[in-house]
Amino acid sequence: MTSTRIIFVLVETKYSGNLGMAARAIKNFGFKDLVLVNPLCKIDDEAIYRSMHARDVLLSARMYSNLDEFVESESPLYLIGTTARIGSEKNPLRIAVPLNIFRNMIFPSESKIAFLFGNEERGLTNEELAKCDLVATIPTSMEYPTLNLSHAVAVVAYELSQALKTFIELPYRPANNKEREILLQRFFELVDIADEKMPEPKKEIYKGIIKNMIGRAFLSGREAHSLIGLIKKIISKLRSQYPDQSS
Repeated sequence: MTSTRIIFVLVETKYSGNLGMAARAIKNFGFKDLVLVNPLCKIDDEAIYRSMHARDVLLSARMYSNLDEFVESESPLYLIGTTARIGSEKNPLRIAVPLNIFRNMIFPSESKIAFLFGNEERGLTNEELAKCDLVATIPTSMEYPTLNLSHAVAVVAYELSQALKTFIELPYRPANNKEREILLQRFFELVDIADEKMPEPKKEIYKGIIKNMIGRAFLSGREAHSLIGLIKKIISKLRSQYPDQSS
């Protein structure tokens, strides 16, 4: 069995019954790691009743006041957001990969991969999605694409349980959080000096697109280092040729 840890993260869940049913869905498919980020309800009798035989998963859920605190404390290799609202050219942060892509995903050994599920009424916000390395969606009817929170958790848990049955260890070391963050910062630096007159909102869109691309690429450590070095050289050359744009 793979040592990859899948963490299910519920962000600002509003109804306690959904906490219990999500815990039950997680355990149904062999998982146990549940995290609650700033829940808007308590683990009450309703939650415990709905969890049925997954009470242990529910009561051992770890609590965090915000998403940054969770990431800092548990350092997942990948943070994967879920959304029912598919992105477009006007909203690139929500451009998502279909969930079944994880059937063919090669999971890095000894890693933690966190799946985020948003509030029942609004899902994950753009700010929360911006913190994710990748955004996934469950293919559903366009007529009514939104699933109940616990149902979404169940579908994701099922897909991941099937993916882990065909686990293949990566033949290379994946880029870690620090390497991907340095690569992102280099890209962002390049965006900043590319056009000093570019409006800040447009820059943020470019930066979001770059982060999504890196998240979907599943880079190796060597690839990340090579790109960091290449971008560093490009930035150095740009600054030598256009010193007025240097800061």
